[in-house]
Amino acid sequence: MNTSLSIFAKALASENLSFSFNAKAETASFDVKSRHLVMPVWNVSETVQTMLIAHEISHALWTPYELSRTLLDEAEAEGYKIDKLQRIANMIEDVRIEKLMKVKFPGTRRDFFLGYKEINDLDLFKFNEMDLTKIALIYRLNIHFKWGVLGFIDVNLSAEEQEIADMVDNVVTFEQVMVLAKFLYGSPDSKGKKVEEEKDQMFGEGNSEDGESEDMMEKGLRGTLSPKGKEFTSNTVVLTGLKDVNEQIVSTDQLSASFFEKQYETHIIKEPDLASYRTFVRESDAFLRQLVAQFERKKAADEIRRERPKQTGQLNLDRLHQYRTHDDIFLSKIVKKDGKNHGIVFMLDFSSSMSQTIEHAYLQVLQLVWFCEKAKIPFEVFAFTDVAEYYLIPQDKCEKDENGFRKYRNPDENAARICKNAMQYGDARLINLASSRDDAAKRERLLCMIYETYVANSRSQPNLLRLGGTPTVECIAVVSQFMKEWVAANNIQVPTLMVVTDGEPNGFQIKDSTDYCGQYSEEFSSVTVTNDILETVSRIKKSNYYSLSNDVIGTMLDSLRQKLNTRVVGMFVGGKTLSQGDFQKFCVVEQERVDAQEAYRTGKIKRDRCSIDQSERYLAAMEMYKNEGCLIAHKDAFTGYDEFFLIKTPKIVKDEDAISTSGGFTKVKNTFIKTMGKRAGSRVFLSRYVDIVSGQPLRKGADILYSKKYLG
Repeated sequence: MNTSLSIFAKALASENLSFSFNAKAETASFDVKSRHLVMPVWNVSETVQTMLIAHEISHALWTPYELSRTLLDEAEAEGYKIDKLQRIANMIEDVRIEKLMKVKFPGTRRDFFLGYKEINDLDLFKFNEMDLTKIALIYRLNIHFKWGVLGFIDVNLSAEEQEIADMVDNVVTFEQVMVLAKFLYGSPDSKGKKVEEEKDQMFGEGNSEDGESEDMMEKGLRGTLSPKGKEFTSNTVVLTGLKDVNEQIVSTDQLSASFFEKQYETHIIKEPDLASYRTFVRESDAFLRQLVAQFERKKAADEIRRERPKQTGQLNLDRLHQYRTHDDIFLSKIVKKDGKNHGIVFMLDFSSSMSQTIEHAYLQVLQLVWFCEKAKIPFEVFAFTDVAEYYLIPQDKCEKDENGFRKYRNPDENAARICKNAMQYGDARLINLASSRDDAAKRERLLCMIYETYVANSRSQPNLLRLGGTPTVECIAVVSQFMKEWVAANNIQVPTLMVVTDGEPNGFQIKDSTDYCGQYSEEFSSVTVTNDILETVSRIKKSNYYSLSNDVIGTMLDSLRQKLNTRVVGMFVGGKTLSQGDFQKFCVVEQERVDAQEAYRTGKIKRDRCSIDQSERYLAAMEMYKNEGCLIAHKDAFTGYDEFFLIKTPKIVKDEDAISTSGGFTKVKNTFIKTMGKRAGSRVFLSRYVDIVSGQPLRKGADILYSKKYLG
């Protein structure tokens, strides 16, 4: 990831948005909902990259997500074809937001000019091969405003087309974008069918001799009014599994070795400073002992609940004389059912959006690892992101083709079976950060090097630990196959999967397709997920058009629970305060929003009571998030999870925060008061973690929160 470009993007947007490069991306794109910027890996100058970032940040600043979704949904209800309307709106919106960017940041005028000039000079979009008179008007207008106005390409517009161009150039607000897009679309009803057919030819729905060029333009000049992932054009997803799951897992040995591979001139390579790391470990030791003691108490209470007295049928001679007054004259014994073996798998999001919180999240994971070590619980810690094959195998060790170029493996070679609609794993990887299978010295050495990279900042970042994308769908599939084998090998009766992330999953790719799918098709009302890994078949109904990736994840988590008795807990890393967006996502379900909208339309909710600021639930949720640093999501907000938590960026709990249990009453009281005021969020989080491991109920306080009204 190019840090300077990331900082530039954040500075333009004036927000801490996430940023990543993707070798498979066809062009730059910005998800206005999840605030994630994806940059393609193009062989172009930094000027072009700066121009692309400036364009996408324009969407971040001026394309309103909620309003765009509302207006598009209304248009769809009116009968407009949403894909076609979006294409027209995207073209108009691009013109509007680039003009706003040049006004707000005059220095970007040079970037836009030189960037578009270089794209034209390199002929990236093959303009020289196009007959511009035969492509659809939507693309002609796009070329006109991006290259024609600057004088790089001569786009001959007719008088009628110039009138349309003038209307596009005069748009000021997003509402006007949608009004003009509808006007150019034509009437959606049968009365306007002739007009619509004529518009189809102009805006790309009719047949064209230059169809291939139009498709290239569609990819190269795509707008940003759509969420992550394209529409999935089938009603079946197949999770085929892998012949060797370890091919998608970076082992602890591979990761350790990568720290000693020199990547550039100033790359820092050194032996880990174990003394400094151990000092940090000792700072947490006392608190961890408290956690383990808490865990042992809860486990002991559970063992007592499993004890049952049972009579042996043999007479107790010492009580035989009481036979007239007591029935209990037989010998008895205490029968204790065997406890169950626990095991924990952590998945830590290593996407670029975690760059601001990765230090604290890793420190928190370290404490959880140390807890498992002390409690003797088998564990695996995985980072999940995308890692390209060329990072795994150095250039001097890879297989070459007849021309001496790197030969990439065929993904079908590791597929358990090959079939249509099979999900492709691509570059999605689990990176094994820590494992109870390793000996203590080896594990300490690796954890120390990661600590030096992300906490102490005294070591260069290896290629295998780059922050990348969020391939959650693919990585949950990989971890499903890993856990199936791991649970059997370790005789674990109650496995727990904890997923720590800060964003939405990317779309996923299926065989023989170059698109990443993240939303349902208009054509199908449900999708069947065939899970070969755990031998289940699930059918999911389309509840939300844009939730396909999350719904596929939900079916995999349900299968883990059904087949492996897995307890699944999700954790989302939030900000310092509870935003209204996070409240809507975690504490409100779709049906409540629909009901609130209907109540508002019918007058049951007054205008002054329809604001989130006035919501009883929002006010209670803010108080809980502030005091506990942790919020329990609505039970129906995330499919597949037993519980899902929104947690503040966690802070490490050190030895000084451990509550004193020795000394007089005054000392214990003062230490307790001091401690409860420090890092309360981490204390609650770690305490809930002990509940997770020991099998305790997790929804403490949730019933009170969700009994409060959403609106009204």
